[in-house]
Parts: sequence; C-alpha cells; structure tokens
Amino acid sequence: MMLSTLRNNDLDVITFKPEDRPDLLKKLKEISFDDLDEGHFKKEDYTSINWFDFECITVLLQDDNIYGFSSVWHRPEFYEKGEVRILNRYWEHSIVRGPGRDIVKDHLLKTIQQQLEIVKELGFKKAFISRCRNRLYMKNLFLEIEKKTNTKWHFSNEKVAVCRKENPSCWQYKGTYEFEETTRPTTI
Repeated sequence: MMLSTLRNNDLDVITFKPEDRPDLLKKLKEISFDDLDEGHFKKEDYTSINWFDFECITVLLQDDNIYGFSSVWHRPEFYEKGEVRILNRYWEHSIVRGPGRDIVKDHLLKTIQQQLEIVKELGFKKAFISRCRNRLYMKNLFLEIEKKTNTKWHFSNEKVAVCRKENPSCWQYKGTYEFEETTRPTTI
C-alpha cells in the first residue's frame, strides 16, 4: 500500500560528501522528477546535476528510497568569500510535501542543521538559503528557522543576485547565517 503522504518522522535525513556514498549517488541519478512542478522548476536542471560539484548532499530516505534531497554549493565566482549556499537544488517528492501549515517541517530542520554543521567543519564563515519567489514566505521561513534552531538569520527584503546578474531567476530573496568567531583563550 502506497502512502499518500509520508510523515516527517518516517524519513531519515542523511548528509554526506559525494565521494563517500556512491550507493546514494546512484539512487539520486535514478530519480525521474516526473512530479516536478514545471511552473517553478526546469526538469533538465535536476536531471543534469553533477553531484561532485557540491560540498555535500543531504537525502531524505525511507526504506532505501530517496524522497528528497538538497546540496551545499560553494561558487566563489558568485558568492562572497567564505560563503556557501545550503538547501541548493532542494527537491521533495510530492508525497513528502503533503498538506500542512508548518513551513519548517522536521526533515527540513534536520537538513539545515546537518548542512550547517558540515559547512562549519569545512571552514566556511557564512551560509545562505535563497529562493526567487515569494518574499513573505521566505521571511516567515527564516523567522521559523530562527525560532526552532535558536540561530539568527539576516534576511534581504530585496532580491539580490546569487549567480549571473543577467539571468532574472538568479535574483532571489536571501537569508544569511554567519558563524560566530570562536577565539581560544590565550595562555600566559
């Protein structure tokens, strides 16, 4: 029996470096994206992904099936020094999206937390999440993330370029998290 909607607690959230999980990369390459909302996403943008371009990848897994993913991408030609994009190429199968009013579901929260942890370990100073549509949704998303993670995100009320400035879809609403500098106490 196929579930019409998967519950958040049914999903395992796994974040890994591309070279560490060839088994999951193989499964990612097998996704059809037939349920992709063509009004907002281009299927070819997802079927042509080079998984080794990313710092890490997060998958939503249940019973050995992938029901969602996103990646962490460092693009020095477009991003500030020490900055990386999380939740890049975010995709969820339609049975994960399901109804509900909570915009920060458990699996999204775990994804953000795992990706931030790896980004910090890799030495990046900032991480951002961006999207090209719906400013109010994005603002509420960051308020919910802050509340549920006790972090502070800086939200741009205006769209900013996150890739080629000539491309209209590269202008997006952006929320940035800056890792606190930790200093070691000096010994005398």
